[in-house]
Amino acid sequence: MHHDAGNDPDARIPVPRQFFEELLPAMRDIAEIKVMLTLYRLLASPDWRDGVVPESALYTDEHLLEGLRLTGAALLPLDDIRRGIELAVARGALLRFRVVGDDGGEAWLMPATPENRLRLGLFEQGLAPLPPAVGAREPSLRVERERPNVFRLYEQNVGLVTPIIADQLIEALELYPEQWIEDAIQEAVSYNRRQWRYIQRILERWATEGRGDEADRRSGRPATAFDPERHLRGKHAPIFRRRR
Repeated sequence: MHHDAGNDPDARIPVPRQFFEELLPAMRDIAEIKVMLTLYRLLASPDWRDGVVPESALYTDEHLLEGLRLTGAALLPLDDIRRGIELAVARGALLRFRVVGDDGGEAWLMPATPENRLRLGLFEQGLAPLPPAVGAREPSLRVERERPNVFRLYEQNVGLVTPIIADQLIEALELYPEQWIEDAIQEAVSYNRRQWRYIQRILERWATEGRGDEADRRSGRPATAFDPERHLRGKHAPIFRRRR
């Protein structure tokens, strides 16, 4: 059992000024805020004094689980924790890395301070020893920085994640389930429409009219593909293009 600063009512948990002045004003998702505050609390405990916390510790933290669980809900809010972590990594509030080996390795988190950014760079280059909590790195293993899943999927299928695209992906993560974004990217690729605007239209359509596959499953009909630009082609195109 981990001993945590929360067990001592008089214990002080340091939260950097940057969190309140730069990060918190931009955060709209309560899961992201609670993930960050939980991380600071864990870092104040003797177990994680090396400045890194395993991602799995957030998924098993009873205070975080209770804080995000809906009243009367039977299921644990693991998806909410996942969303909070992904948002914090996407926003640049958290750094996430793995010691990559045959089994993929445990994911580790630390606040994205300038010192930690430098520290992670040294880990990646093998110029600094890993914290004892992470363990010794064998010569065959490497440290790999991990970006959010939707960032990786976008770059693999659409294009470079520029700062503007990153902001739009973060906003999408706040508005829609992550699976929707991944599916919308795949849908756009299937139509060879590799543009964020097209992906955004798919998400907006699903949000207002529901996802076609979900409606079709309820009605017993086979799922049909959705092309949000069908109204921008053909005889009605001038009408819709004037409204854009």
